[in-house]
Amino acid sequence: MRVAEFAQQVQHHVVREDGSGLAKLFSMHAPSTRRCFATIANPSASTVHSLLPPLPPPWPDLCTQYLRSGALLFGPSGPTRTPSESWTLACDALQGVLTAFLRYTTQLSAGRWVLPLLLSLLGDLRWVSQHADDALNAATHAATPDARPSHKYTEDCARQLNKAFSACVADRNPSLDESKKWATYALVGMLFRLYFQLHSTALCKNVLRALSAADLPPMDQFPRADQTTFHYYCGRLAFMDEQYGRADAELSQAFSDAPKSAVHNCERILLYLIPTRLLLGIRPARALLSVYPRLEALYKALIEACCEGAVARYDALIADLPTERTLVRLGVYLAFERARELCVARLFSRAYAVSGKETRMRLAAFQHALAWQGVHTNVREAEWALATLVAKGRIKGYIAHERQVVVLSAKDPFPAPTLAMLT
Repeated sequence: MRVAEFAQQVQHHVVREDGSGLAKLFSMHAPSTRRCFATIANPSASTVHSLLPPLPPPWPDLCTQYLRSGALLFGPSGPTRTPSESWTLACDALQGVLTAFLRYTTQLSAGRWVLPLLLSLLGDLRWVSQHADDALNAATHAATPDARPSHKYTEDCARQLNKAFSACVADRNPSLDESKKWATYALVGMLFRLYFQLHSTALCKNVLRALSAADLPPMDQFPRADQTTFHYYCGRLAFMDEQYGRADAELSQAFSDAPKSAVHNCERILLYLIPTRLLLGIRPARALLSVYPRLEALYKALIEACCEGAVARYDALIADLPTERTLVRLGVYLAFERARELCVARLFSRAYAVSGKETRMRLAAFQHALAWQGVHTNVREAEWALATLVAKGRIKGYIAHERQVVVLSAKDPFPAPTLAMLT
């Protein structure tokens, strides 16, 4: 496909208001579009514009900048530039495409038909922006090894995404069928992905506030994929804020909605859902872990040690350097540190059972239980561990410090939400 044919197809889809057709055409991953890029020997704006037949505005400028962007990456002139030059120039051209296209979409009273193209262009911009940053950082690192990585182009992409989100969520078209609001949750998913990548998750809360104030259709009317992505990121935000009940609700909904054939997506959800539920006292089924071997390799030993009250083994597992690095990289290390309380509580519940379920137990009994597991502490440290568990509601009772006795509740001293489901 040559440039003239590309332009003819653009006009064909614009006349019919076929956004899906335009989205397939304006895709850097489409083989036919790649072939079009390969026919452009000179990617200058004036040369590309001269190859286009007449088109209604703003499509000549949009096509020029888009084709120029692709030609910089996949055209015959590519080998004459360094990778960082090609990716950054292509990203700048795509930024121009998005700026012009957003200006065009805000002028459309009935703009729902352009949404597939908007999402396609933003997807291309995100892909090119990340490669531009990678190429630029590689070139910078070669010259200055100690230089800090830059995320300039990804941050610019996030700003374009935010503009697109604002334009769609605030659309005032009275006809819901023609509203641009239908792209809202797709854009939120893309925004959240970039914010997490940039470690700027605090910005997600601004988006959530805008969503709560917007007059949107019910969420169940949006595409299931957008709903699943939204629940996943909301669950991760709650997980980071240590709101484990809300995280469980959001991540469980995401896992329920995700097609089980999408193994990678389900694995990503379970990566946070499993430690969330462990902290709530819910042990994942062994059959579930067996479906996801990577999660099983990472989590199985930790879960078993926690449920058995094997405190020393649990400590050794999270202190293992490769495991620790993996948990930190995935953002779940602190959750497993917190789950150590469950492990200790489980051990103390076993000591309580061995004692014949006496409601009055000496602190030394819990010290001996820890020593039995290889955790050597004194009575004061055992008392501190008990006091922590009582304060957090994992044990019902109180400590008589002067008598060095723990007085446990006669009814359910180890509450069900804490440990019953770990047995």
